[in-house]
Amino acid sequence: MQGRHQVVPKRVISVGTDHSDHLQLQESAHITQPFDYITLSHCWGQPTDEEMEKFRTTPRNYQKRLEGFSYHSLPKVFQDAITVTRELNKQYLWIDALCIIQGCQKDWEEEGARMDKVFASAYCTIASSSASGWNDGFLNRTQDLCQSEVVNSDQKIVDAFCKLVDEGQLHTRAWVLQERALSRRTIYFTAQQTYWECGEGVRCENFSALGCPITRLYLLDSRFPERLVNAGYKPAALFLQELITDYSRRDLTFPEKDKVIAFSGIAERIKEALATEVRYGVFRCFLPRLLLWKRAGMDNDQISYDDDRVPSWSWMLYNGKIDFLTQSDLQVPRNQSLSFDNSERGINIEVRQLEDCYTRERDGEHIIFTKTKRVEVTTEIEVTKEVEVGILYFDMGSAAEVESQHCVVIAMTQDDDKDDPNKEYYILAVQRTSGEEEYERLGVGRVRACYVSKGSTSGKLL
Repeated sequence: MQGRHQVVPKRVISVGTDHSDHLQLQESAHITQPFDYITLSHCWGQPTDEEMEKFRTTPRNYQKRLEGFSYHSLPKVFQDAITVTRELNKQYLWIDALCIIQGCQKDWEEEGARMDKVFASAYCTIASSSASGWNDGFLNRTQDLCQSEVVNSDQKIVDAFCKLVDEGQLHTRAWVLQERALSRRTIYFTAQQTYWECGEGVRCENFSALGCPITRLYLLDSRFPERLVNAGYKPAALFLQELITDYSRRDLTFPEKDKVIAFSGIAERIKEALATEVRYGVFRCFLPRLLLWKRAGMDNDQISYDDDRVPSWSWMLYNGKIDFLTQSDLQVPRNQSLSFDNSERGINIEVRQLEDCYTRERDGEHIIFTKTKRVEVTTEIEVTKEVEVGILYFDMGSAAEVESQHCVVIAMTQDDDKDDPNKEYYILAVQRTSGEEEYERLGVGRVRACYVSKGSTSGKLL
């Protein structure tokens, strides 16, 4: 894997000297010497229109910001970030609301697309974990830290970090996942104490090291995702499932604009490291596994993208958390030709039929049933019995009335005996669209293999 290249943002804030009120927005092209800069990861909160106009850099105040502006004119969270930057003896700070021209679509498209590189190249990132918005500072603690408790209990240290950082409001933001993963170093300012995170792990103020699951270690990688490359197939696959689930649960103010781009920086790094291809959050090297996503709830519907570009097979089509149908080892049937096609949106598929079965909703799930007949020995009467043979999870709520019996076999568990008549297939439920041999995804599920047709027809999943 290649070394990390230094990339500087288009603009940075010159923070001046201690106790100085003078700040200046500077264009990096005019800074003649190489320089370090610090980034701020923060929640915007719910600023008023007046605050948005006052605090952000816009086309109207851009020239004045280049000439200079006041420290005391900024909200508390920005002031605290400037204070920390000065204490770290660094001259430059990057804050999205100040360094990207707000209200200028061209500037947003250019700078938003390289935000991953901005955080990856920063000297370190300041995470304002205790601030829920611009007007909340993060240097004045609201709770006292009991050192004796922390020293005597490793578990309390871990629990506190999870509560204050991982479960904090800052980490409900989708953008922050990218900021955290790609930052070489992060300082978390919480209500109780400060944490330091880098490629060696996490430490708190008494220098205790925090234990963490292996999947988090990949995110702590200061050269993300270098550790992932050497992890092996199964750990890498499980990490990507967890990463996607984590990202999907996070909030975006404008999902139709940001859902794809806020994941693109991480996705690009993984794509390069694993020498694979990625489309709409799905990596080619793990294509079968990553197609087996299901929505964790039905509270949120499809995202209305402006250009309808996100295909039905991508989890990016929906708001809200998604899970995966299985974490087991999978094997793909030999006759399955599942692959990205030459277009941006299509997947080559083999379409089969569900045979002698039907679905019915039960307790919010859609059970696949078949009917079996047998003759009672004592009465010699033929009895019909309903038997469960699978389950479907539809992407758009109740879809039991969908008559389509088309499905795509994705995989089966590796432990299944290939000749076992009760072995299960993991499938996508699909239906034909208006295009010839074109299909769209309806949902995901599993079903006994003997109820799936042997024959198939080729098609494209869009």
